[in-house]
Amino acid sequence: MDQNYQQPVQQTSAQPNLLVFGILSLVFSSIVGIILGAIGRKKGKEYIAQGGELTGASKVGFILSKVGIILGIVATIVIIIYAIIAAVTGAALNNLASQINY
Repeated sequence: MDQNYQQPVQQTSAQPNLLVFGILSLVFSSIVGIILGAIGRKKGKEYIAQGGELTGASKVGFILSKVGIILGIVATIVIIIYAIIAAVTGAALNNLASQINY
């Protein structure tokens, strides 16, 4: 009997589950989203640096992590702008109310 024996292919490590980080970074589109997105990107880059190739859910998670970072930055900027506008408007209304004599 002729049996073909093939040496098993050795992988560097298990593919990281980046989909969780990608989805969470989108859900928490703020500073938390930026942090979770950065963790997902870092894990993906480490896996790629070890010679791995991201496929399937890990590849989607890697992409979503980047999107989460971008949305987190945009959301944080919008919140800061909103806070500045609210503070300026509040101060102006307070000043106006103090000028009105009842």
